[in-house]
Amino acid sequence: MTLQVCLWLWRDPSGRRAGLYSPDDVARMARSISRNVRIPHEIVCVTDHERHEFPSDIRVVPLWPDWRNMGGCYTRLKAFAPEMAEIIGPRFVWMDIDAVVTGDLTPLLQRKEDAVFWRSCTVASLPYNGSMVMMTAGARAQVWDEFQGPESAAITRGKQMIGTDQAWIAHVLGSGEAVWTAKDGVCAFRRDCRKWLPPQARLVFFPGARKPTDARLRLQYPWIEAHMDGQGQWPRKVMNDRAIRYQLRRSRRDILRARVKAAREATEEVTAA
Repeated sequence: MTLQVCLWLWRDPSGRRAGLYSPDDVARMARSISRNVRIPHEIVCVTDHERHEFPSDIRVVPLWPDWRNMGGCYTRLKAFAPEMAEIIGPRFVWMDIDAVVTGDLTPLLQRKEDAVFWRSCTVASLPYNGSMVMMTAGARAQVWDEFQGPESAAITRGKQMIGTDQAWIAHVLGSGEAVWTAKDGVCAFRRDCRKWLPPQARLVFFPGARKPTDARLRLQYPWIEAHMDGQGQWPRKVMNDRAIRYQLRRSRRDILRARVKAAREATEEVTAA
C-alpha cells in the first residue's frame, strides 16, 4: 500500500497568519520528505491554493470548507472522517510544514498501529501535538463525528486545553494512543534541540514563533541550514562544531558589549558628579 504523506496549506480567514507559508514551503518540505523515505509514498497537499502553484509531482486536494471560519486548525479535524479513504487515501500521515527533515523517516512511517500521534510535551496540558498524525482512514472517526464547532471548542477551553485541533483530539481520545516521541526521532525545536541536533533526530518541528525559514535562526543553528532544501546532510559533528563556534562568538560579543556599557555608565556617573 502506498502511504500518502499529507501536507497542509490554507489561508487563515482572520488574516493573522497571512503570507506566513507559501507553496514554495510545501515544495521544499516535499523534496525533503521524498529524499528520506524508502517506502512507496505519494506527497499530497490539502490546500485552498490553485493547482498550478505546486510542482506536478504533488497531488493537490482542495480544502473542504468545514469549520474553516473558526480559525486555527479546526478544519483539519475532518481528516478523521472515514471518507478520507477516498479523498486522501486509505493510509496517510500528515505533517506540518514548519519542520526540517534531519534523517531517515522510514522507521517512523512503518509503524503498524491504526493511529499514531506525536507526543512532544511542548504543551503540558495535552498528550499530543497536532503537527504529525498517521492513521488508517476512519480509525478514530469519533474525533470528527463528535465535533460540534464552537460548542466543542468551548469544552476544551473550559478545560484550559491549549490549541485547536490538538485540544479536541486529546479531549476525545485521552492519553492512551500510540505515539512517537523524541526517542523515536520526532523532536521539537528548543525543547529537544536547544543547542545541538540530537543523534537520533529524524524530524524536527518548530512549534511557536521561531521557524526554520528565519535566516537569523539558521545562522545560529547550522544544522537547520544543513538540512534545508538542497544543502545535503553535513556530518553531525561538523554541525555541532559550527554551533559551538557561533555560541563562542556570541558570548565574546556579549562580554564586549557589557564592558562598553559598564564603561559608558561609569563615565556618565563621573560626569554627573
